[in-house]
Amino acid sequence: MTKSRHITEAIRCMLWGRSAGRCEFCNKAVSFHPDTKETVNLAEAAHIIGFSKDGPRSEDELPEGLANDITNLMLLCGDCHKTIDKNRANYPTTVLRTMKEAHEHRIALVTGIGPNRQSHIVLYGANVGLHSSPLTYGKAAHAMLPDWQPADPSAIQLGMINSSFHDMTEQFWQIEDKQLQSMFDLQIRPRLASGTAQHLSVFGFAPQPLLMRFGFLLSDIPSAEVYQLHREPPDWRWQDHPDGCDYVVQEPVAAKGPPALILALSATIADDRARAILGAEASIWRITIPTPHNDFLKSRRQLQRFREVIRPLMNQIKLRHGENALLHVFPAAPLAIAVEFGRIIMPKADLSLRVYDENKKLGGFVRALDIDLRS
Repeated sequence: MTKSRHITEAIRCMLWGRSAGRCEFCNKAVSFHPDTKETVNLAEAAHIIGFSKDGPRSEDELPEGLANDITNLMLLCGDCHKTIDKNRANYPTTVLRTMKEAHEHRIALVTGIGPNRQSHIVLYGANVGLHSSPLTYGKAAHAMLPDWQPADPSAIQLGMINSSFHDMTEQFWQIEDKQLQSMFDLQIRPRLASGTAQHLSVFGFAPQPLLMRFGFLLSDIPSAEVYQLHREPPDWRWQDHPDGCDYVVQEPVAAKGPPALILALSATIADDRARAILGAEASIWRITIPTPHNDFLKSRRQLQRFREVIRPLMNQIKLRHGENALLHVFPAAPLAIAVEFGRIIMPKADLSLRVYDENKKLGGFVRALDIDLRS
């Protein structure tokens, strides 16, 4: 018996609602023309299992009366409707149902975010060696969901686009540092002062000294979440918390020479590399993990735990060396930790910092910039 192709108005409305007026195959909006932007209905209610005995995927069983049920329908644009029906072998029932479920689940997550979960995306990028910044609005927005929703259709951009300067010269640090501070004063401070930015989602890809400066400018006063770029998989979304990973703090036996703080998290840093710059009497403080490597930071909890460890350590270093000491920082740390390290620095309480950058072409660690809290 041939099934009817009639779909009730109630089912069509429900299908539009669950798909948010977007093709459940290509995600294109189907309520206006993509080129002319004219209001037009480009949507088609496509059957996953065909309503006739010779229809697409009709070889699969479908209980009586469910041909036109919402569980058997996808909202598609005309091109995608033709694609799934003309290339049936590539788009079996299981594949289409998975696509429908994923699309509608994503729509439910996004539309379920309340207005108090809006966050402004902040992108800060600078060249790292010969690598330019991989930051994009789309990748940032993807990483935020479902916890936060982008407050604006564009990001707050702080870095120089297509900069020709690289971290091989002193000029690079001076120019990038000045540019960062200027853009922060122009783009971020007014939003924070006026209250128009209630929450910031922060994405940084730059040499670690600049990320520390960025974090220091941001401070821990505004409500913000800092994200980390992962290698596997290559995105910014927070992952599950790994087991058996905590920070190890190592203190010097005596605190006679200039203090150095080594952040040996993404790589191992030997003490003699700091002493080669500061002298044999340098007092070495260290935060590390049992096996330093460049993709250890996976979860929010790890980042929070770093803040819990570094804050009392900064107080301890000041207590041992005096409030007029200059703390020399040698970092090998993930991007997000570099930003958070800058955020925890308290202008009226902590030591001034001199931050170094490792550059193999220049023979090791070189002075990058100072965060002077006494000026």
